[in-house]
Amino acid sequence: MCFNIQAQNTIGLPNVTNFSNEQYNAGAQNWMITQDKFGILYFANTEGLLTYNGDEWSLFPLPNKTLVRSLKIDKDGKIYAGGQDEFGYYFPSKNGTLQYHSLKGLLPVTERSFADVWNTVILGKDIFFRCSDRIFRIDSNKKAQVFKAAGEWTYMAQVGDRLFAQDKDSGLFIFKHNELQLISRATNKEIITSMLTYGNDAVLITTLKEGVFILKNYQLTKLLIDKNIAAAHIYTSLKINDNSFALGTTSDGVYFIDKMGNTIRHLSRDSRLQNNNVLSMFVDNQSNLWLGLDKGIDLVNNNSSVQKISPVLNTPAACYTAQIYDHRLYIGTSDGLYSTPLNLPSNEDLSYSKGIFTRVANSGGQVWGLYPAPDGLLMGHNEGTYLVKKGRANPISKFEGTWLYQKLPKTASSDGNIIAGTYTGLRLFEDHNGTIVDSGRVKNTIYESLRFLAIDSINNIVWSAHPYRGVYKMTFNKEMRQIVNTKLYTDKDGLPSSLNNYVYTIRNQIVFCTESGIYIYNALTDRFEPSKIYQKIFGKMPIRMVVEDKQNDIWFVTGKKLGVLMANGSIKYFPEVTGKLISGFEFIYPLNEQNIFVGSSDGLIHINFLDYKQRKASMQLLLSKVIALSKKDSVLYNGYFTYNNQILSEQSQRNIDELPAHFNSFHFEFATTMYKEQNDIQYSFQLEGFDKEWSKWSPKNEKDYTNLSYGKYTFRVKARDNFNHESKVVEFTFIIEPHWYQTNLAYLFYAIGIFVLLAFIRQKQAEKFEKQKLKYEKEQEQLRYLHQLEIEHNEREIIQLQKEKLENDIAYKNKELATTTMHLYKRGRLLSKIKEDLLDGIKKMPSKEISSDFTKLVKMLNEEEKQDHDWDQFAIHFDDVHNNFLKDLKASYPGLTQSDLKICAYLKMNLSSKEIAQLLNISLKGVEVARYRLRKKLQIPSSDINLYDFLVNSRF
Repeated sequence: MCFNIQAQNTIGLPNVTNFSNEQYNAGAQNWMITQDKFGILYFANTEGLLTYNGDEWSLFPLPNKTLVRSLKIDKDGKIYAGGQDEFGYYFPSKNGTLQYHSLKGLLPVTERSFADVWNTVILGKDIFFRCSDRIFRIDSNKKAQVFKAAGEWTYMAQVGDRLFAQDKDSGLFIFKHNELQLISRATNKEIITSMLTYGNDAVLITTLKEGVFILKNYQLTKLLIDKNIAAAHIYTSLKINDNSFALGTTSDGVYFIDKMGNTIRHLSRDSRLQNNNVLSMFVDNQSNLWLGLDKGIDLVNNNSSVQKISPVLNTPAACYTAQIYDHRLYIGTSDGLYSTPLNLPSNEDLSYSKGIFTRVANSGGQVWGLYPAPDGLLMGHNEGTYLVKKGRANPISKFEGTWLYQKLPKTASSDGNIIAGTYTGLRLFEDHNGTIVDSGRVKNTIYESLRFLAIDSINNIVWSAHPYRGVYKMTFNKEMRQIVNTKLYTDKDGLPSSLNNYVYTIRNQIVFCTESGIYIYNALTDRFEPSKIYQKIFGKMPIRMVVEDKQNDIWFVTGKKLGVLMANGSIKYFPEVTGKLISGFEFIYPLNEQNIFVGSSDGLIHINFLDYKQRKASMQLLLSKVIALSKKDSVLYNGYFTYNNQILSEQSQRNIDELPAHFNSFHFEFATTMYKEQNDIQYSFQLEGFDKEWSKWSPKNEKDYTNLSYGKYTFRVKARDNFNHESKVVEFTFIIEPHWYQTNLAYLFYAIGIFVLLAFIRQKQAEKFEKQKLKYEKEQEQLRYLHQLEIEHNEREIIQLQKEKLENDIAYKNKELATTTMHLYKRGRLLSKIKEDLLDGIKKMPSKEISSDFTKLVKMLNEEEKQDHDWDQFAIHFDDVHNNFLKDLKASYPGLTQSDLKICAYLKMNLSSKEIAQLLNISLKGVEVARYRLRKKLQIPSSDINLYDFLVNSRF
């Protein structure tokens, strides 16, 4: 007996990432999905094999350019693909680029024309490919076997270690003993679309139109499911875990059921799927659900700790506030207040509560705040304050828009009234026996929009932060009914700025969030100052909001990011929420560890923080591409490390590229297979041989290096997630060969050349030294010569001086000789005169008067004239002056008489003939005759030669 079960959907739905065919640049339809051990995803696409590594989509068409319908990866990494009239496998080449290898040639010639290959199964070492009219088996020996269909092979699958196949006419077969054996005819009326393990040797079978069955001991039992599922036509299914299954339909998206057939969750276009026609499904190694759709690919974070609650079906709605009240979840949106009942206790994950949101009557408009009151739920609304009761919002005050509510401390006259921050100041609401009554504006309140409030109950102070004015301090009276003093604090009072200040209460302390971190108020100085506690944690990080949960964790908003400061001092961020918060209207409602509600611009975000903390997914980092850049680029690595026809997890040291020197620039790309957290992954890298240290963490997943010199390099890269979990370091080594002029042979030639050059230089230097030596010697010779010349010059000068001295001496002596000669001449004249006068006087005297004395005197004068002792003295003096002139003359011409020598001496002295005649006491004629005779004795050959010149210039 069968019956149908219907159930509501869960209020929390996983985030869905849409990939359109325009994004991945391939065909719209995706018939099968699988993943290898490195985390790379593969899609059987209508245009070929489509791959995705978290960063890059790549398409690898079949040789005949037809669609790929089936995929299967074996333990060696071969990617078997079946298409239209083609089947084979993809395997990376030496540089890691996928290449297709056809197996069609293994078939008999008569079997090589066939239609689409719809399923591919690897059973042991055998590969099976299903077409509509036949099934091909390729065994380990590359032998082909063909199984013809009696009617039509409509399905084939591996379940555990068994292979099943369905024939449309015959029924269900199992492969045993190298053949397909019929095991049940009960399925010949249903088209099987999937077969999954169900436990205890049972198999869960989905059919296209007839629903879900359980096969056990070859007996079929129908599983009771929601009638809408069967009506939507189940095209594919997937086992999520031991207790849940996903059913993909052709017209209504994906249904999740448990083992009993109960619907857990439903995803469709209303849940942000691109369309409702699901062709394939796959759960990756991070528990993400991938959907291959009739048009596009969707990534569903089905197992995520972060879910989205959409109060308005299929319509983006900004959610500003939320509150659980009376077993219902209320969400304030820009379009009113919505609520749904909760069928789970609050200590469980409420996102899995099933229900349908409805809008609270009379709540249309913007809802800013919710506060549980004794007799209902206070709602801060754009039009004032409302009390929500029994599914309807009833106005209490409609004077001005209301932001939020805070409970005032107890007083003597009140058990604690409620104060509201409104568009125009503070408003008081009193509790009159369980009924909330509007008591009007607080007396002396400022006329400002007060959206952020914190109450100091000890000092009767209400703090309010204005994003554009500063911080207001409002001191109340003891009854907390009127304001007695208001003071505005700005940047002049210690705040870093008058803008963007917010006030909250955490850990029993009022704190002020600013653009430069968290500040506190110092009552002693009446100024604001940085909080020493939180400055150590946040520094000058701009903080917009802080909220404390029951575990003393502090949730905060900085920029567009949501984070939590845990009690142990560590900080965690939530990349799933980044950029989704409503700037200026951030909202965090930490109910408990399993239920953290965060307002966003598109629904309410639910975080199961307890589950989030416990998840420690391993991060797989992929080096996706290495390109050597030159005039013609070369792809060194394209996603796979291979060696000896094996796929490796790291580069083999035997497969290191050695590149010509002109490849000196490189481009590296890398990615992680953390598909749902791509926006918060950061990378650090280092090129050993070039970089001295690792780079700073950055979301950039590519790196370029240019103008590298020759040598061996190793590129290293690592990644980390928002929990600071780091991946294993991935390395790629390459070698840049030197230019021909940088090789060892070149260096040998350089060495020889340098040696020859040095020898040549040495030779030249020696020649240069020799030339310099010769030049030096010449210069020295020249210097010696100049020195000698100088000496000779000096000697000549000395000789000249000596000559001049001698000449002066000679002149002096000649002068003396001349004086002596003149003296002799004058004495001779005088004596002659005396003699003549004496003789004349004697002649005139009578003879008797002539005395003997006169005679004796005359005789004495004659004798004096005849004496030559004056001459001898003269000759000695003359030879002394004229270098023994007379002596040499006499030696040369012995025939010369004394008279001749006298004439020669007088001529030497350049005396005139007249002067000579007087000296010799002869006549002038006698002198001429004597000269004539002297010429003959001296043998002067020509009359042209002057006797004086001969005597002066001759050296005897």
